[in-house]
Amino acid sequence: MGSKASTKGTPVAAGVTLPADCRLGALDALAPRLREAVAGGAATFDGSAVEKVDGAAMQLLVACRRAAAASGGGVAWAGASDVLREAAGLLGLAAELDLPAPMPA
Repeated sequence: MGSKASTKGTPVAAGVTLPADCRLGALDALAPRLREAVAGGAATFDGSAVEKVDGAAMQLLVACRRAAAASGGGVAWAGASDVLREAAGLLGLAAELDLPAPMPA
């Protein structure tokens, strides 16, 4: 994922699935994919598989959302794990990241 497609000339948001271990060690591979996804202004991130996350990854997600917004687009979420939502809440980034609500059991 991470590449854009189009349907009849209409750009489709690029998508990136976040890894289960979304911490500093994964960011060298993840950061370029996130930046590429938001370069067109619209992207979809899927954080439903995230089991581990740290502050560095959260900062990267915020920076990517801000970059997308600055170019007139945004980031939509295909899903977010409880771990990702909890980290966003603890760091005061819940509103900034606008993660989707948890799915009912």
